[in-house]
Amino acid sequence: MGNMDAVTIAIIAVTVLVSWQGWQNHELFQRLKFHMGAILQGKEYYRMLTSALLHADFMHLFFNLFALFVFAPVVSAHISSIQYLLLYIAAVLLGSLFTILFHSKNLHYSAIGASGGVSGIVFSAIMIYPDMPLVFIFLPFFDFPAWVFGLLYLGYSMFGMNNLRDNLGHAAHLGGSVAGILLTLFWVPDLLNKNTLYVLGMLIPLAAMGVFAYTRRNA
Repeated sequence: MGNMDAVTIAIIAVTVLVSWQGWQNHELFQRLKFHMGAILQGKEYYRMLTSALLHADFMHLFFNLFALFVFAPVVSAHISSIQYLLLYIAAVLLGSLFTILFHSKNLHYSAIGASGGVSGIVFSAIMIYPDMPLVFIFLPFFDFPAWVFGLLYLGYSMFGMNNLRDNLGHAAHLGGSVAGILLTLFWVPDLLNKNTLYVLGMLIPLAAMGVFAYTRRNA
């Protein structure tokens, strides 16, 4: 087992442990979750990281960590363990910053989930291997390229930010995606020439989605 696999397993283990403890301990859950008022007024900035360790339920936890498990090997083969960990943490933090950007007017807003960090890994993998074939669990005989998944993922995140009233960090998807793309291109610049079309294909709609969401939120 390589170092990168060890980092992925460590992230999964800590996330499962803290999520499970949060389900058992309501006070701990409330203290660690992303809460706009606590961050902006209470200056509890640690929540920008710890909220990524909490999940609403088992299915929320499973899908986030399953996505991490699927895409992490692609990333681990192209960057170092330190870079991998930094990318994950940066994606979590940028996801939280985007959440603040989009929801700062609502001091009661709260969110949980590893969406930002996982999105960073997912989009890093897409930059590296855009044609990677993916298969839905419930459609095992039908595959599609990773870049299609990326666009669908972003579309769902946009829909969630603008229409869903849940406790999941949809804005974090967008911020994490940006971190994953930019850091991967910084560390593996050859991808700009190798996958130019796919890079633009992700960056252009990502920028458009961000402008649209921010404009709508601040209208």
